[in-house]
Amino acid sequence: MSKVAILALVAGLIGAVALVVGFGAGAIAAAIVDLGWLGFLLLCIAHAPVAGLLGMGWRVCLKPVATASSLGLIWARVLRDAGAEVLPFSEIGGMIIGVRAAILAGVSGAEAAASTLVDLTTEFVAQLAFIALGLLALEEIRPGAAIIRPALFGIVACLAFTGLLAFSLRRSPWLSRLVRAGAKRWLSAFGEVDNALTALSEVTARPGALAASFALHLLAWLGVAFEAWLALRLIGAPISIEGAVAMESLLFASRSLAFFIPNALGVQEGAYALLAPLVGLTPADALALSLIKRARDLAIGAPALLIWQRAEAARAWSKRSGPAH
Repeated sequence: MSKVAILALVAGLIGAVALVVGFGAGAIAAAIVDLGWLGFLLLCIAHAPVAGLLGMGWRVCLKPVATASSLGLIWARVLRDAGAEVLPFSEIGGMIIGVRAAILAGVSGAEAAASTLVDLTTEFVAQLAFIALGLLALEEIRPGAAIIRPALFGIVACLAFTGLLAFSLRRSPWLSRLVRAGAKRWLSAFGEVDNALTALSEVTARPGALAASFALHLLAWLGVAFEAWLALRLIGAPISIEGAVAMESLLFASRSLAFFIPNALGVQEGAYALLAPLVGLTPADALALSLIKRARDLAIGAPALLIWQRAEAARAWSKRSGPAH
């Protein structure tokens, strides 16, 4: 980790602790206790469809003849998220772990790296659509809320930039070369740059695959909102589905802006505390939700990372001992 990342992590931790203490550690702890072990287990199980949708959103970015199974890509996506949510890395660290896991699942390094770039793009556009849905839901709950107009402006600006970039890539040789150079830098970490660029071109030439990846990601984000709705119901802080969509979508926006902070520590808690009153929650209930989600990510991600590490070690040992036989 760089010094900047360490400082961001420490600052985030201090901020998160300050928020928990400031809004009532006792009330937050009581809400978590109300969830109970059965409720926590239910939330872990409820995350499975979300992980499945995200994994399938990545799988369709591969060629139909790719050797990796759907389960293999779902597992790789679980590890990608675990790297970002459990380990003290930024999102990029999670992506690298995801690519490594996809390679273990049978995808070539070139295809894994190229499909990750495409998957991230469709995921970004799906997140914009999710945020737009969240703002529509917020307008129903809190008509004229001050946050709606600047957030809508941000979405329109992002969509305009994305559309302009896509158009320019087709029309501007200079910009195309610049983006290609950036892609090469990412792809070179996994070897076979020319093969990876070919795989990247093949995927982007399949609009049906891109549309399917977008739809699967959008469904997954709606599933995340359902998870929040369920968790809040279980701790005795009922919220409408519209409220959950509004809160989770704006949380995504906050986390995306703070992508450089490991685990979005402090940012997630601060966003929940600010958004809670808009959807009829107390900050204490929203902070309890944040801690419950972090505990769930740890319960799913830590064992997954340990299994992956064992698989990587076995693969490395096999390579070392192979020539001797």
